[in-house]
Amino acid sequence: MWTVKEGNVGNMNIQAAAIGNQDAIFSSAEQAVHVAYQITAQQALQDAPLRKLLIRALESASNMSAEQHAWLQQLRGKPSGRVNFSGLSPLEVRAQCALIVRAVKTRLPRTEMWALQARFGHTDVEDENGVRRFAFSAERIDAIKGLSDWLAPSFPNLKPFAIDCMIGKLYANHNGIEISFRELARNFGGNHMAYARGYGKLRERLHELEMVALDRLEPYLREQGVVGDFN
Repeated sequence: MWTVKEGNVGNMNIQAAAIGNQDAIFSSAEQAVHVAYQITAQQALQDAPLRKLLIRALESASNMSAEQHAWLQQLRGKPSGRVNFSGLSPLEVRAQCALIVRAVKTRLPRTEMWALQARFGHTDVEDENGVRRFAFSAERIDAIKGLSDWLAPSFPNLKPFAIDCMIGKLYANHNGIEISFRELARNFGGNHMAYARGYGKLRERLHELEMVALDRLEPYLREQGVVGDFN
């Protein structure tokens, strides 16, 4: 297993080239980015069991995909053949995840970076007077605003802030931060079906952008030994 600790990444290319991808942690760039953002959002505690961190991160997500469900089942003791953390300490896994997040920020064009940050960034949770509140993290807000400015010329009949909200609706990963088409119509005028139609087009554009970003990132992550093929 190729490992790299935080603050000691200078030799990662040599180590990855020597070992190859047979002991990679993740089986795809999408999986790697998703887990990396979940792990780096958690507090770094040396004695925090990695398994519990991952289970908590995945259980906090609503509407889990089939792949995310398979990861969760593996962590609960049912092997999935999709994630391989054997031989790594929690801090070493965090270092690997930090490497992946850094790659998103430094190796992608801004629009592609925004798409992955908006999709995989974390949701802030705070308790105030016994009420739990959910909100996008500052990083996700910046990504949503960047994507909104980029998409605005393609939706000239929609107000810029309405596009912000539509993108927020697309990337909301908790019911507490969702917004309905009828709410958009009440806030910005027009018919709610106009927002529904615009939302479909917006979702398609951003999905394509995410796929382009992951396709661009995967060869680099494979080169580093973080993504590979394993059973």
